[in-house]
Amino acid sequence: MMDEDKAVVIDFLRRCVLYSDESIQRKKGRGDLEEIPKWKAYRDFTDYAIKEIEEGKLDDWFSTPPPQKKGPLNELKISKLEHQDRVKIIDGLIGPRPIFVAATCSDDGIHNLGLLSTVAPASNSPALLTCSLSQDRDARPRDTLVNLKQNGNITLHLLPTSIEGIRIAEAAAAVLPANESEWGIFEAEPPNLPGAIASIHCRLVDQHSLPKGAVATLCVLAIDSISLPEELHEELLKGGNSNNLYQHGWCNIHPSDADWSHLIR
Repeated sequence: MMDEDKAVVIDFLRRCVLYSDESIQRKKGRGDLEEIPKWKAYRDFTDYAIKEIEEGKLDDWFSTPPPQKKGPLNELKISKLEHQDRVKIIDGLIGPRPIFVAATCSDDGIHNLGLLSTVAPASNSPALLTCSLSQDRDARPRDTLVNLKQNGNITLHLLPTSIEGIRIAEAAAAVLPANESEWGIFEAEPPNLPGAIASIHCRLVDQHSLPKGAVATLCVLAIDSISLPEELHEELLKGGNSNNLYQHGWCNIHPSDADWSHLIR
């Protein structure tokens, strides 16, 4: 594995050297001589790095570090923690979780968008999801929950791993009065959310108030249909996954892809 990693890095650095040589020649041809010394220094430094890798002087850069020794496990009494500390610990451990923009509509015709990170599969046959819907910071029930209780319809939009996806998430998380629609932020008309990579169309089939002390409602959603590109459809049937945004930790959003994976058979 080390030899393969070194070959990839060396190939990249050689391309950098070639690009530097070509850039220097272009600048000479244009008479742009002021930047040439910087390009030569970059070119020589990169070429020297290639030689050090080939001679094995940087092998420790490519070796797998030894596993870190872990201390004894400490037991935390969750009920004794402050709310914010409890949130950070639970979110950091139980994740990553996919981020969805939930689209609902009130009986008055006001379309709402909200950011959800509590969606989880509950059953494949029938196809059911669960999500927990709480209150906003002003103790007002979320518009998503209010609209769901009114007519039961919701669409969950999956976000791409891009700056555009981040902007969509932030816009959907904006707290607006119940009579205002987040769709105006996108200058778009429902039901198609610009930038979404897939949309899961659901309906509310059950709801449960959580035990005393909790302000959230656990909603059970039946999946009626899913809108997605053909290429993603084929990738999922092959056992692949969607490249979408996840929440991992307190309010931290990350791409879902990792450097490696393992299939459990």
